[in-house]
Amino acid sequence: MELIFTVKRDKQTVFEYLTQPYKFVSVHPLIYKMTDLGGGYYKVYEQVKFGSVPYKFTYKANIVSQQNDEVTINASVAGITKITMHFYLRSSEAGTAITEHISINSLLPIKRFMHNLFKEQHGQLFKNIEGKEEEIKE
Repeated sequence: MELIFTVKRDKQTVFEYLTQPYKFVSVHPLIYKMTDLGGGYYKVYEQVKFGSVPYKFTYKANIVSQQNDEVTINASVAGITKITMHFYLRSSEAGTAITEHISINSLLPIKRFMHNLFKEQHGQLFKNIEGKEEEIKE
């Protein structure tokens, strides 16, 4: 699955929001906490609503980046679903163009659901990055 987004922010800022867990959590619509496990691995805390019923779960993920152009996030959920999200960042006149490739391998028949979820939630994620006020650095 491929998703394409444009964010009216510079590439370095977008890169930081994808690679720094505290920034990522501040803009992600479903992930509310990440705990550093070391070596680029994190315990991720996420909440998804099924109708009006919230479902909380955790999983292990790692973040790998190459300079400020590419970010890969690999996640393993309950040992039965593996997700790889590869983000390519490119400066554009409008800010940053993001091409995201998502791969989902699961024992469960959830690909269609997950594709729809990623399309909606990552659209919101990048809108949140675009609208996020930068912290004042002293």
